[in-house]
Amino acid sequence: MHESISPARKRPAPVVLAPELGTEWLFDVGDGLTAWPWKDALEVTRLVRARTPKAKARSGHLPVHAYSTTTKTHLHLESGLEHDLLRELDRQPDVTWLVAQPCRLRLPAKRRGRRLEHVPDLLSVHHGGRVRLWDVRPAGKQDDDFQLKVQLTAQACAEVGWVHEVFSGMSGVRRVNLMWLHGFRRPMPWYAGSLRMLGEEPDGERTIGDVLAADAGGGHVISAMWHGIWDGRIACDLDRPLTRATAIRVDAASGTPS
Repeated sequence: MHESISPARKRPAPVVLAPELGTEWLFDVGDGLTAWPWKDALEVTRLVRARTPKAKARSGHLPVHAYSTTTKTHLHLESGLEHDLLRELDRQPDVTWLVAQPCRLRLPAKRRGRRLEHVPDLLSVHHGGRVRLWDVRPAGKQDDDFQLKVQLTAQACAEVGWVHEVFSGMSGVRRVNLMWLHGFRRPMPWYAGSLRMLGEEPDGERTIGDVLAADAGGGHVISAMWHGIWDGRIACDLDRPLTRATAIRVDAASGTPS
C-alpha cells in the first residue's frame, strides 16, 4: 500500500544580521524610489506608494481601493485587515495624513548574500508632526521572519525619531461598529445644527434610543449622531454592540465642524 507523504514546508533561508550596514530608507516623492538622505526634511504628503498591491493565487487577502477622509484620496491597501486599520485611523482627530506602502527599507541583515528588504503597510502622521509606521498582520501569521523585520524596522524608526507599531486586528464587535459608522463619515450640511441640538441636553448624556425617538422622521438627527460617534465628538463604547440602550455623551461644542 502506497502512503502519500506531504511535501516539506518551504522555509525562508536563514538571515545573517549585519548591523554595520545600517538601514537604508527608500522613498518615492514623485521621481521613483531613491535612497533618502535624512539631512533633508521629508515632506510625507508628497510620498507615493513604494509598491503596488497585487493579488496572488491562493492568497488569503485581496487588495482594497479605499477612500480616506483624511487625505481626500483613495489608498491602495493590500488586505481587509489594512482597511480595518484605515477605518480606525481615519476617524482620529489627531491624524493629519496617511500613506499606504510608504517606503522600502533595506535592513541591516542579509539572506543568501542579499540585503533583507521590507515595505511597511501604512504611515500615519499625527498632530505635532509625529510619524508612526505600521505593519499589519494577524497575530497567528506573525512568523519569525516577520518578527525579525518588525524588530529591525522598529530600531530604524527610533533612529529617525519615528514610532513603529504592529496592528494585529480588533474585536469583531468593534470592527462591525466601525464598518457601520464608516457609512456616515462624509460631512453633511445639517450635521452641525443637529449635533449642537444634541449637545444642549443637560450633561450631554443620553442613549441611542433617545436620539432615535427625538428624530422628526427625516433621519437628520440620527445620521448626525452616527457621524458624531464616527469622528469622536460623541463619546460611545465601540467595543460593545450598539443598541438602543447604548449610552452616549455629546460634547457641548459638538456643533463645531470636523
